[in-house]
Amino acid sequence: MIVHAISEVAITLVANAGTSIKAEGVANVCAQAPTGVAPYVAQILGWVKYGVIAIIIGAGFASSGALIVGKFGQMGRAAQLGASGLFWTVIGAIAFVCIYAILNGIVGNGC
Repeated sequence: MIVHAISEVAITLVANAGTSIKAEGVANVCAQAPTGVAPYVAQILGWVKYGVIAIIIGAGFASSGALIVGKFGQMGRAAQLGASGLFWTVIGAIAFVCIYAILNGIVGNGC
């Protein structure tokens, strides 16, 4: 199979020896949802996006609360968990923004 493909290319090259051969790349292809699915995809992505935002906000408030209660209530472990939770909440928010930007760059906003 490969030998056949190579021989076809070689025959084409020999036949077109006087002409220049140009390789053309694939045009910029836009990712599009199938017909009729776009409203449902937009709705699902919207729910997921705002769900993740709600989780990040909730985790931030819970971590802040644990930090405050732990510091004022002399509960070192709760304060430690609150500080750790705030750190991971910020990391999660950064990851959300980066992943969303990457996916938006791949899919785009239409052509």
